[in-house]
Amino acid sequence: MKRLPYYFLFFAYFFSFPSGALAQTDSTQVGINLYGQTFFDNKEFTGNIKKGYTHPGFFLQPTFSVKANRYNIHAGFHALYLAGADTLERLVPLFSTAVQLSEKVTLIAGTLYSHHSHYLPEPLYKPERVFLNQPEIGVQFLYGGENSKADLWINWERYIKIGSPFQEQFTVGFSHLYKDWKTSDGFSNAFHALAMHKGGQIDSTNLPIQTLVNLGVSPAYRLNTSTRTLVALASSFYFFANLSPSYETEYKVGFAAHPRLLIHRGSTTMELGQWISDGFINPRGEELYGSLSTIGSEFNERNRMLTTLSIEYQKQIAADFLVCANVKGYYNLKSGLLEYSYTLRLVYNGELIGWKKK
Repeated sequence: MKRLPYYFLFFAYFFSFPSGALAQTDSTQVGINLYGQTFFDNKEFTGNIKKGYTHPGFFLQPTFSVKANRYNIHAGFHALYLAGADTLERLVPLFSTAVQLSEKVTLIAGTLYSHHSHYLPEPLYKPERVFLNQPEIGVQFLYGGENSKADLWINWERYIKIGSPFQEQFTVGFSHLYKDWKTSDGFSNAFHALAMHKGGQIDSTNLPIQTLVNLGVSPAYRLNTSTRTLVALASSFYFFANLSPSYETEYKVGFAAHPRLLIHRGSTTMELGQWISDGFINPRGEELYGSLSTIGSEFNERNRMLTTLSIEYQKQIAADFLVCANVKGYYNLKSGLLEYSYTLRLVYNGELIGWKKK
C-alpha cells in the first residue's frame, strides 16, 4: 500500500500534461456562493445483509469565492443537520483551490468536488454519501475531453498523529467515462478503480493494516438513435481483492456481474438488471450488493442474486436548482425477499452575490 501515493502521482502527471497554451488575461471576480441540499432518504431493508433506516435533513455549504480565468478559490463551511437532532451532525470548515492546468485538466486541492459521486455506480459508491459523507478533503484531478471525462482523487478521511487512538484512513479512486449513452449513439464505457486503506506508519492502535480494492468496467450500447425514448443494453463487471498484509476477510477475492436494460425519456431513467456476485466486498458501496452482513458475520452470503429496478427523475427547473427523485427495488431470488428505497433531493448550487474585483 506504500506504493499507492506513487501511482497517484504518476496518474496526476499524466493528467496534467498540457494540451494547449492558455494565454488568457486574468479577470478576477469575487462573490458569495451557496451549495445545499434538502433530502429525504428512506431504506426499507428487512433482510439479513442490512436493516433499513431513514435520513431526513439538509446540508449547507456557503462559500466566499475568488474566480479568475486560471484559478478558483472557495472558503466557507459545511453544516449537516438531520431532523430531530439536538445539534448539528457536522460543522466543518471548507477551503478549496482549483487551478486550470490545461484546457482539459483541472487540479483541485483541499475540499474536493464530489457532487457527481466521482462518476461511481451504486455498487461501488452509496448515493447517500453525497449528502452524509461530505466534505471530502484531499487532492483531485478532473479531465474533460470531447468524448470522455475522468476523475482522479485521494480523499483523506482520517488524519492521525503520534498516540492517536485510531488508524489513518483514506480512499484513492479513479473513474474514466467514454461517452454517455444518453447523449451519444452506439458504444460507451466506464472504468472505475478504488482502493481503501487503514493503517499508517505511526499507527499506535495495534490493529491490522487494511487495503481493500474494487475495480469495475461498464460497457453499454445504445440501440436506437431517432426516437425520444432511448434504449440501451449495459453490463457491469466488478472485482474485489483484499491486499492487506495481515487483515483477513472471509473472501479474499470476489467478482460480480450486473447486466441491465436502460431506458431514458425526458427527465426519467429506468434501469432493470440482474445482479450476480461471488464473495464480493464493496467498502464504499451499497451493502445490499455485497456478501458481508452489517448485522453479523453469521449472516454473510457468498453468492448474491438480486433483480434490481431503478426509476429516477431528474430535472433542472432553474439554472441553479435541481429536483431529483428515485425509487429502487432489490428482489432476492434466493430468499424471495423484496427490499426497496426511495429518495427525494432538492439541490441548489449557485452564486448569491457577485461583483468584479477592481
